[in-house]
Amino acid sequence: MRTRIAVLLAIALPVFAACGGSAGSGAQNGVAQAGAAAGTDRAADEAALRAIYQKMPAQVIAGDTSAIGALFPDDGVEIMAGAAPAQGHAAVAKQFAGVFASMKNLSITFGDAVVTVAGAGDLAVIKAPYQMSYTDAKGKKATDHGTTMTVFKKIDGQWKILYDTNVSEVAQ
Repeated sequence: MRTRIAVLLAIALPVFAACGGSAGSGAQNGVAQAGAAAGTDRAADEAALRAIYQKMPAQVIAGDTSAIGALFPDDGVEIMAGAAPAQGHAAVAKQFAGVFASMKNLSITFGDAVVTVAGAGDLAVIKAPYQMSYTDAKGKKATDHGTTMTVFKKIDGQWKILYDTNVSEVAQ
């Protein structure tokens, strides 16, 4: 159960972290910008990615699986421990519906997000630490912490989640 909930955070926590994180553009976080493709604007791409994340906390807390699923293209994959990978927006929404049904009193804190936009401006990665607590379906309180990683792909000018996963640091 803990790992399924932790995977929920693979989406939720980068969202929260990006809202309050202080990571900068590629040049500020150690990624050279010299090879950027003509016409790419990393600052605008980073701002667009952060804007997506600014909308997600309310979606996660509300259990809005349709909105979360819509962030994934047909080839986008959510990878949760203890579950088969869910591919595409409908499968992702269904997987999150199962996770949301099993938890109550969710509380989340996060650290600074690191946003890295590829030189060509078509891929990006967001990495962020998370901490959470919740009450499971049996009424047991649980905590978790770890790192979440989300890979984005720009499709028709819009950022979509290509791969999303996390790694809990809590022993099972």
